[in-house]
Amino acid sequence: MRRRLLGALAALLATGACLPEASPSRSRSVVLVVVDTLRVDRLGSYGAEPSRTPALDALAAQSVRFERAYATAPWTMPSVGSILTGLHPHRFRNSKRPFAALPERVVTLAERFAEAGYSTGSVVSHFLLGRQFRFDQGFQVLSEDEAQGHDYVSTRGVTDFALTLVDRFLEIGRPFFLFVHYFDPHYEYVRHPELGTAPARAGRLEGGVSIEDLREMLGSLSEEELTWLRQVYDGEVRFTDAGVGRLLDGLRARDLDDATVVAFTADHGEELAERGWLGHTRTLYDELVRVPLLLRAPGLTPRTISTPVSLVALAPTLLELAGVEVEGRSFDGASWAAALASGFGPDPVPLLLEVDFRASAPHDRVKNARKRGIVWQGHKLVHDLQTGEVSLFDLESDPNERSDLAASRPDRRRALERILTDSRRAAQPAAGSPAAIDDLDPASRERLRRLGYLAE
Repeated sequence: MRRRLLGALAALLATGACLPEASPSRSRSVVLVVVDTLRVDRLGSYGAEPSRTPALDALAAQSVRFERAYATAPWTMPSVGSILTGLHPHRFRNSKRPFAALPERVVTLAERFAEAGYSTGSVVSHFLLGRQFRFDQGFQVLSEDEAQGHDYVSTRGVTDFALTLVDRFLEIGRPFFLFVHYFDPHYEYVRHPELGTAPARAGRLEGGVSIEDLREMLGSLSEEELTWLRQVYDGEVRFTDAGVGRLLDGLRARDLDDATVVAFTADHGEELAERGWLGHTRTLYDELVRVPLLLRAPGLTPRTISTPVSLVALAPTLLELAGVEVEGRSFDGASWAAALASGFGPDPVPLLLEVDFRASAPHDRVKNARKRGIVWQGHKLVHDLQTGEVSLFDLESDPNERSDLAASRPDRRRALERILTDSRRAAQPAAGSPAAIDDLDPASRERLRRLGYLAE
């Protein structure tokens, strides 16, 4: 694999002169960093005490920090798909096939940058974001070397290859778009003893317990054991922060800070037993769909934006901040570039949330989820399509979403239901030919099972 990637880099260098001409006076390079399964409440810049993320806190001090950014979905494929296409998941996914590939006719952010004459590269550490699922569309180089499963520590390798790509892009001499995906906070939570964030064991736990067994144990886990699980997760966040910091230091050492747009976010968060569950995919609560979002770009004044925003609008924003034309392009969200200059208004648009996840085994129905949600004017409404239940939360007075107001505020509920229906109706699915879970080979199915997405 490494030899093939080095060959691809050599070919990229050789063919760089054949790329479309970019405008050097306007074009800026773009580095988009996504951390898998990163809870927003673990970052110091979002209020975590003590801070586990000194590198990201330093980036936040140089960036526009979005206080209330939302992923479109609570798991990797649909969420990152939205980030890279600017479309809501139902526009590029088959709801009956959760592990469907990106349709070939969907235009990705990488394809738009490549059309503008950029070098494009991707370094991913989750095989769901690799070639098998067509997440390589538009990338001249894509590395999957570090996508080696849930118990593999990938941060160091991801950073190493990302910086190697940057050096090759600099040799070509064109602006570049680089997508870097870090996986380590995802289960399995691997303990990092050198960080001192968690003891060697607590009660029955010392690592190595499958996520299925942990879920069965949740009802009997002691407070000490729950604390230990969260501490190990926190260690993963701290370890990944150091890797992202090394990437940012590498950009600075190459004198790229003044000519590069840097975006940092997460694909989703994680439930850590607050509601009797461990993991993600099942709900649309804020611990899963509210994510960090930092934007650093030449000319942007560091500040905090409190207006709620959706990651579906990140793609057109990055294009416009880079100096790439976005007029006439089809996105589900409007670029924030103008608002970053002139100011955001309160709740400019409703934010759509969704999850369609169907377990492959009849006895694993507990993981099934078909929900639609909307965030609008300080409230969140969620419609469970399986049960028909509708929930309504006041995010201002009840940020932990514990008090369902659907019955006590019927007018608000009906208004949000209408907006949710109208917003989804306005965005019809895009054409394509998705690949289903049934099309996967046995090795891929086993990798999904070990990651906790499938049950036998």
